[in-house]
Amino acid sequence: MIARPHMHTICIAGTDRTGIMSRMKVSLLIPTRNEEGCIGRVLAEVPRKLIDEIVIVDGHSTDKTMEEARAHLQSTDQLLTQNGKGFGNAMIEALQAADGDILLIMDADGSHNPADIPAILEKIHAGYEYVMGSRYMKGAHSLDDTVIRRFGNHMFTWLINVLYGTRVTDALYLYTAITREGYNKLTLTSQGFEFCTEILIKAHRAGLKFAEVPAIERSRFAGETKVNAFWHGLKILRMILKQYWE
Repeated sequence: MIARPHMHTICIAGTDRTGIMSRMKVSLLIPTRNEEGCIGRVLAEVPRKLIDEIVIVDGHSTDKTMEEARAHLQSTDQLLTQNGKGFGNAMIEALQAADGDILLIMDADGSHNPADIPAILEKIHAGYEYVMGSRYMKGAHSLDDTVIRRFGNHMFTWLINVLYGTRVTDALYLYTAITREGYNKLTLTSQGFEFCTEILIKAHRAGLKFAEVPAIERSRFAGETKVNAFWHGLKILRMILKQYWE
């Protein structure tokens, strides 16, 4: 773990109920597992003037992911080894370890462009509590979509909107920011990739104020995807239906 002195002050500001400007600290959360060739390039692109703390939770990588990440981290950051298993478990551990007032989730493979961070944080600054990047809004697109992935993304987004009354355009793209107060209203338990739909559904049920911003999904920088469209799709579908019946 990187030793952390007192965190510096973030330049994103909000206004409290008294009208006094208050400072909001931003934690960027990134799960990793065998992302050598990706994580270093991603961290080099992060606009550090907007980020107080980076929290990386690594799922026991067997390549040089940890070394590559460590070379780009600062004393305010955390580099942790995952205690459990699975993407959702890594995200829960990162959320619990983070110190920020704003919790920003981003992938390690380069598909999420750090250039979109200012737009996401600006929505939080405007008073939204849960902000999602979207590949399907006007001005957005994906460089990594296949026909099957695009169909699945639209199908699951449509299903969530119908069952839960949400009005999102991209339910499976977990390039997301949530306020600390909003996160504290949720109880998240998913250990796998279905975490991406659990947090969305529970944020909606908790009454958090939603916003989306257009994002351009890039192809991963190196390596192969950890997502199996069929099996992970079934788990996501089960999560959507389970939450509905509960």
